[in-house]
Amino acid sequence: MVGVDVGGTFTDCVILDSAGKLTIGKALSTPDDFSRGVIESLADGAANLGLPSVDGLLRSTRLFFHACTVADNTLITRSGARTGLVVTRGFPDTFLMMRGNVTYGLTEAEGQHIAALEKPEPLAPRSLTEGVQGRIDYKGSVLIDADDRQIEEVVERLVAKGVESVAVCLLWSIANDAHEKAVADVIRRKHPGIHVSCSSDVAPFLGEYERTATTIFNAYIGPRIASYLRNLRQSLADRGLGNDPLVMQAYGGMLSIEATSQRSIGALESGPAAGVVGSKFIGDLIGEPNVLAADMGGTTFKVSLVRNGVIERDYQPVFERYRILAPKIWVASIGAGGGSIAWIDPTAGLLKVGPQGAGAAPGPVAYGLGGAEPTVCDADVALGYLNPDYFLGGRLSLNKEGAMAAIEERIARPLGMSVVDAAGGIFRIINAHMSDLIRRCTVERGYDPREFTMVAMGGSAPVHVARCALQLRVGKVVVPLTASVHAATGLISADVTYEYGMSDHVVAPLDPVRLNAGFETLRARAAADLAGAGFQDEGTEILRSVDMRYRYQVNEINVPVPGREPVGDDDLERLYARFDDLYEQSFGQGAGYPEAGREMLSLRVTAIGKLARPSVQRGGLAPGDAREARKGTREAYFEEYGDFTRTDIYDFGRLSPGAAIAGPAIIETPVTTIVVNPNDRAEMDAFRNIVIHVGQEAI
Repeated sequence: MVGVDVGGTFTDCVILDSAGKLTIGKALSTPDDFSRGVIESLADGAANLGLPSVDGLLRSTRLFFHACTVADNTLITRSGARTGLVVTRGFPDTFLMMRGNVTYGLTEAEGQHIAALEKPEPLAPRSLTEGVQGRIDYKGSVLIDADDRQIEEVVERLVAKGVESVAVCLLWSIANDAHEKAVADVIRRKHPGIHVSCSSDVAPFLGEYERTATTIFNAYIGPRIASYLRNLRQSLADRGLGNDPLVMQAYGGMLSIEATSQRSIGALESGPAAGVVGSKFIGDLIGEPNVLAADMGGTTFKVSLVRNGVIERDYQPVFERYRILAPKIWVASIGAGGGSIAWIDPTAGLLKVGPQGAGAAPGPVAYGLGGAEPTVCDADVALGYLNPDYFLGGRLSLNKEGAMAAIEERIARPLGMSVVDAAGGIFRIINAHMSDLIRRCTVERGYDPREFTMVAMGGSAPVHVARCALQLRVGKVVVPLTASVHAATGLISADVTYEYGMSDHVVAPLDPVRLNAGFETLRARAAADLAGAGFQDEGTEILRSVDMRYRYQVNEINVPVPGREPVGDDDLERLYARFDDLYEQSFGQGAGYPEAGREMLSLRVTAIGKLARPSVQRGGLAPGDAREARKGTREAYFEEYGDFTRTDIYDFGRLSPGAAIAGPAIIETPVTTIVVNPNDRAEMDAFRNIVIHVGQEAI
């Protein structure tokens, strides 16, 4: 089984062989043609596995999983398809008006600046918006028939303007999609090369603006995603892959290339989603149901939660300041990565770090690629945490002198402090930013961080997160074997997953007959799709839930409905109680108001096709020290001592399961560096993960 994740800087590969052994590969991403980076990462993985070629690896691959940034990059660079919009006549401006809160999706600081309050440039401009006659009411009854000739005229006008893709979003298509299908049929019959997205397929939920935005996003990125994935499929097939790749979705499951091409909005932020799935996978391996996933790369720091073995989801995420009706794994992020730039606030004269970053090019000063601004990575080098001669396993040499000179010129000298104090300040500030985000994701949402195990993923996280854990009193940090390629690990641990939903606005008490009928409609679609993908009943799982809120309020909560049996009156009472509990858990004790009554807005079904995979290889534990893996010492700075201290350096590849290390120490791997602070102890577990026990130095 092979998983490949295309990131902004690196393309990562993880291989799980039939014996349960994990092997990793890594290559630089190739934005001009991402598939080239995919092949290069596969070549590195094949070499590490002892295979002579990519062809040999792919010929023996049973399942190939993929996540990519093509959808994200298409949005960021505004390089999507020229997209037209077809709406009900008289409603051409719904998408442009958005919601009344113009600061939605902005930070507090951005909301104070008038420039940021301007609405984002629409993906489907007003000049490419057309209205068709025909009207359906909220019950699905046809009030005014659609005119086929007028539909054809509208389509031809859009084609004449050069559209490559069309979003179709008509009023109350969630109750009756006949008119949307009529528009789509005309486009596909007369212009089969044009991509079509219908809101009744993409987002069959209440909310005219959100439904329109979701459909436009899908239409805008769809052709680019489809082209990339189909070209990748051909390239892999030419080299021996016998099965179609499966593509990670933002909600944490896999879909085929064709299904992803039709519902491409699911590919947005699929890489971060894969990382969270990988963190849950690690939690399941080591028996930790509560996981705090901490991902620090070069640009951002991301946090997500797994509670009681369940990944948290966001059912109305925001992209480009547009609310979207496409579920995704809940992830919070800030601009805090290894490339975050340190700078001095000219007004207050205070040291700041981020959110702006140096990017992959020119990158930190230490990279020697032209960067001039000191970054977190430069501070890590100056403090002795990173080995200049062993960065990325020696593939990149770091310029320590240049990093220290930049810190001195831009930070230390203007503030009248030493280079070490300035670097230490950068280190502490970035850790404080990270701790604040974790606190917002846990404490401010009613969760105790002490009840979680932190999983450190991303190349920069293992240097920093143990400090965050100490501040938040998290007792255990796990650095996976695959830490810097962790999203690819999530790929090989995910299953084929379909998401279904439908709006059904009902004020409680709910009617169990109506509820069961709605669930049965969604379940039948799920069963058909799973059967079409080759899954039998015994290899599938169906999960049900409803979106609920208190009457006249706007905050919705997704509430699980356990089991597969029809819902009865007693089940509904438990459902109401569960909603009350979840509401107070989300918004604070006493926030619920059952006296207002409750109402259901949507039904949801998640259909999972379980993929058979070998168990990850478990090694035998042999308690002892790590002297054989010790590769020398290096001067490193630790705030407990207020100075540099001679620190033992260990080679990860020579550690054996059961080996224990007392801090301060540094463990070097070819893809990341792990800092074990004073008063902490680390050990390698049976799966070759490094487990850091925070504040427990005794071995």
